[in-house]
Amino acid sequence: MGKPVFETDSWISAISCSYNYTKHFIDDSVFLHVKSLLFGNRLISLPFSDYGKISLNASPEKFQSLIENTNAEYLEARIPSWKNEEIKVFKKIGFAEVAVYKTFLLNIGKPSKVLWNRLNKKIRNSVRYALKNKVKLKRVENLEDLRQFYYRLYLEGARELGSPPHAFGLYENLGDFLGNRLLIDLALMNDEPVGAIVILLGDKWANFWQNIALRKYRKFNASYLLLWNIIEELSDRNFEIFDFGRTRKNTGIYFFKKRWGGDEREIYHMVYSPSGRVTPPDPHQRKYLLLSRLWRKIPLKATSFIGSRLIGGIAL
Repeated sequence: MGKPVFETDSWISAISCSYNYTKHFIDDSVFLHVKSLLFGNRLISLPFSDYGKISLNASPEKFQSLIENTNAEYLEARIPSWKNEEIKVFKKIGFAEVAVYKTFLLNIGKPSKVLWNRLNKKIRNSVRYALKNKVKLKRVENLEDLRQFYYRLYLEGARELGSPPHAFGLYENLGDFLGNRLLIDLALMNDEPVGAIVILLGDKWANFWQNIALRKYRKFNASYLLLWNIIEELSDRNFEIFDFGRTRKNTGIYFFKKRWGGDEREIYHMVYSPSGRVTPPDPHQRKYLLLSRLWRKIPLKATSFIGSRLIGGIAL
């Protein structure tokens, strides 16, 4: 079925290098040590990833030893529903489910013309509408494109959502470690960026990692054109799975992704904590909702400096 990029050493190294996370290995499982005065001391497989890198070869003693050696509050593993055996093993060890997200897996191992004809009619019309409005597409090819076109747009989009942004350095590191497995596509109107997507390429498996759609431009349907263009390209390159990425159920982005016709699957966030029940950071918690409202009022230039220090500790 292919393999997501999140399980590769390149992805793990890019994330750990960007946020100074220490890597810890339990057999073939990898946990990154996230230390934050505001958000706690945790071991996560893996931050900013839809799925962790976990294996069946584990025991409660090894997890307990890792917690004691790092003084972490708990271990967190992110496991997709198709890894049934891993879920069973981790539950038996003592991991408890704390959150359930959704994703949609679209089989793109077919000719792109077939995929187009199978799309929801509203999706096809939305793509046509973007073209009618002269939305143009551009791929980020170098650091100048990344900074000039993508990153400022990303800062604006993150502030609109009330979310702290990643530092520019993360994208530099992703480029260095992933190379041509990192795709960043821009939507332009009158040569100005109005939307963007970030796609991560694994083994025959593509992950839709980030989407930027500024509110004032959403009526032009740039996201539909961006997504269809990359799905068409990856189908022609013989990729098999387009993974729409981790999403809360019944949100606006959930329904947007659902329209594309992929198979709906679950992603379980599971926690091992010998000391008792824990509550990992969650954007729907009251304190994060308040932080989100405040964040929308911060000057754009300040969001990158402050945000990168916050998001590294949140580590969703």
